[in-house]
Amino acid sequence: MILDRTLTREITYTGIAATIIIFSIFLVARLVSLLSQAAQGDVPADLVLTLLGLRLVSTFDVLLPVMFFLAILMVMDRWIRDNELTIWAASGAGLRRFLKPLMSMGLVLAFIIAMFALFIAPGADVKAKTLKQEGLERAMVSAITPGVFNETSNGQAVYYVEDVGLDDNTLRNIFTYGEAQQREGVVVAERGYQQIDENTGDRFIVLKNGSRYEGIPGNADYRMIDFETYAMRIKPLKKVSADLYPKEMPFSDLLASNERIHKVEIQWRLSKVAIVPVLAILALAFSSLDVRRGRLGRIMGAIGIYFLYSNLLGFAHALLKSEKAPVFVGMWWVHGIFLIFAVYMLQRRMANRPLIPGLNWLHR
Repeated sequence: MILDRTLTREITYTGIAATIIIFSIFLVARLVSLLSQAAQGDVPADLVLTLLGLRLVSTFDVLLPVMFFLAILMVMDRWIRDNELTIWAASGAGLRRFLKPLMSMGLVLAFIIAMFALFIAPGADVKAKTLKQEGLERAMVSAITPGVFNETSNGQAVYYVEDVGLDDNTLRNIFTYGEAQQREGVVVAERGYQQIDENTGDRFIVLKNGSRYEGIPGNADYRMIDFETYAMRIKPLKKVSADLYPKEMPFSDLLASNERIHKVEIQWRLSKVAIVPVLAILALAFSSLDVRRGRLGRIMGAIGIYFLYSNLLGFAHALLKSEKAPVFVGMWWVHGIFLIFAVYMLQRRMANRPLIPGLNWLHR
């Protein structure tokens, strides 16, 4: 029918435009955060754009329901101002008639969100973690720039490497200067390599076949020590936890697990899908055939209801994670309350009555 095609087209175009704008804001915010982490050495600089793309993928399941809700509100608001809803109503298509195309779109979107929430987003999180760890380990070797004086993390020593082998990353012609127990020391070695302590994650330069000269400035009691192996701590390697958090686990592993935290994660992922049809009904309930009614109260009320909905879901999720609510109750009570509330408000709107008795500002 013409109504179905028109409404679907308008919501799709509006949703795409809103999604591009919101995602652009999100990308800028995340890019600033990643660049800040890269400057601190927490994220490899060459992986910033890749990690940004993976972060974007992992947030699709959260942002898409919001975009769908806003798109319906924006389209219906424009149709109200242009009297298109009045024309459709005069043609026999009231608000109830809009439920069919909205639910059809909601089902398609819910399927897409389910793919992201259940499978794609967790995979993107795991991929981001793996790339980050590999990048940090790779940067461990490339962090030493030959021909440049570098300072250790505690600022108590300086080291210089003349050359780094391209094949085996062997350090050649190494010079270090530092102070220990009020004695200054200089260490020189022909070669060395980098090493990570598996227990602590600390990074060391291990020098081979060199000499250490140490003493107190102004005194003549300097001494020279020849060594075969000498290790100098540079800085700890920033490690990424190898354990998978529940949000990173494959959906099949969550289903096979009997742990409470994994059951909670399943409900959290499914909640991102269940919210879609409820938001569609809520958005339709805030539409009015009377163009004389103000749009401010209607739009602000819809946004306020959405924030209340999402915050209650977060509260229910927190209760489950802290074991203050039984798993079988889950977060479904929140969806149930708002579904009943949405249907109730839609019935009152179709009867041309205030959405909530006593709150006439929603009716204006």
